[in-house]
Amino acid sequence: MSDVYVLNPDYGLRDDIHRFILFSKANRKGNASPNWMSFIHPAHAAMLSFFTHERSLNENWPLLALFFHCDASKAEKLIRPFMENREAFFTTWHGKRICFPRQLIIPVEKAGTEYRFQKLPPCTPTGMTVDTCTRRLYSGPLLLTLMLTNRCMTHCRYCYADTRTQVQNWLPTSRILELIREAAELPVQQINLIGGEIFLHKDWDIILAELVRHGIEPEFISTKIPFTAECLRKLKQTHYKNLIQVSLDAIDTTVLVQSLSVDSSYASEMMRGLRMLDQSGLPYQVSSVLTTYNCDPRTLTDLFRFLSTLKNLHDWRLTPVSNSTTTKYPGFADLKPSHQKISDIFRFLQEAVVPNAHFRIILNQSAIEKQYYTDEGGSMHFNGAVCSALNSHLFILPDGKVTICEQLYWNPRFIIGDTKKSGLKEIWQSPEALHLCNLSRKDLSRQSKCKACTYFEECFGYGNRCWSDIIKAYGKECWDYPDPRCCLAPEMKNRLDY
Repeated sequence: MSDVYVLNPDYGLRDDIHRFILFSKANRKGNASPNWMSFIHPAHAAMLSFFTHERSLNENWPLLALFFHCDASKAEKLIRPFMENREAFFTTWHGKRICFPRQLIIPVEKAGTEYRFQKLPPCTPTGMTVDTCTRRLYSGPLLLTLMLTNRCMTHCRYCYADTRTQVQNWLPTSRILELIREAAELPVQQINLIGGEIFLHKDWDIILAELVRHGIEPEFISTKIPFTAECLRKLKQTHYKNLIQVSLDAIDTTVLVQSLSVDSSYASEMMRGLRMLDQSGLPYQVSSVLTTYNCDPRTLTDLFRFLSTLKNLHDWRLTPVSNSTTTKYPGFADLKPSHQKISDIFRFLQEAVVPNAHFRIILNQSAIEKQYYTDEGGSMHFNGAVCSALNSHLFILPDGKVTICEQLYWNPRFIIGDTKKSGLKEIWQSPEALHLCNLSRKDLSRQSKCKACTYFEECFGYGNRCWSDIIKAYGKECWDYPDPRCCLAPEMKNRLDY
């Protein structure tokens, strides 16, 4: 093994004006930390840049010593912890943690046959001050979601997507490709593709191939469409190698006709398509949404028996149905099984099905375990997933309009730009985006408990209030209410819990 060590190519660096972003890439191939994103000091970024050149360690030590004004032995001592580190770790700067992923600097032999030396100069930030704390990115989004279409071939009763809005002027494919190239130059970590049904977009394969070419393709693609030989041929030609997620809630024709509004041939077509996918060599998983239609042992056992005939299934994921911002609550509530029913079916699957499976079965307990009205001290202390809206993520609608979160869709209060008129950086810094990032008490209604809350500045400043959950729980007109996780939140009009 040579003495040349390099920055793991599964990680990317980006100048974020007052710090650098260290992130894992979408198409990582080695043992890098998945879905990693952290802010690092410019000095750390400069140090990492020395490992993008074809130089031995003995050549790098004196160069690092010269740059950091220390002797070579001290430079080596400082950098050794970053080399082939088996676990993520942190250092401190001015009392703040700066976190680093595993396997950050590795021998060039482990970097893969396609590795090319980037030969980066010592990284210096654009800004004059250092800020490793502010959650919102300065330079633009790190994640994009592109909703190619809101058209579907199914009409799921539980669907949370806005499939009712009639799109008049679709975002042209030529503009989508321009946005992909702009995003790659930032660079972004990845671009997710969703629908509707993405395979109903006439140029889905061209768009996906461009994402793959730039190394920013989705972690997975979700579909409810029955695969055909032609669709699989096109998919292979894109060179997309990440997961395909097939949504299938049952193989019982009656269940599917009633819950998805499909015709009676849908079940057999989906099974035939899955068998073709199983033989294609493409990695895939199956996802099932639990509703009152299929949350029973017989329906799920029948589905499991079919899935057991597939040889290459990666895993089967089951998750309870979640609320929608677009469906009226009384009808939607009828689709939600009781807490007891879900607990019982999970217990049945764990005891009677999981031991007999040749693939992983993942039971999403979080929906029935999520707590509301409990968290104190503002959004920094909320339990559960951390909101990326306006912090690191943008959502592009099929007509090119940009909103801050997938489930807000065309809600005018959250539209912050239009990609037909502006670029990603411009939209990130648009007056509409900055207004939502810097709401003051006067922007809130008297009915909102947030208006007079002691934690207002910290809570809104941290940006971890789930806008979509607020609207689901209280309605569009109550967008400024507390997050229902907050201990000060009023009783939900539309219950999100089980």
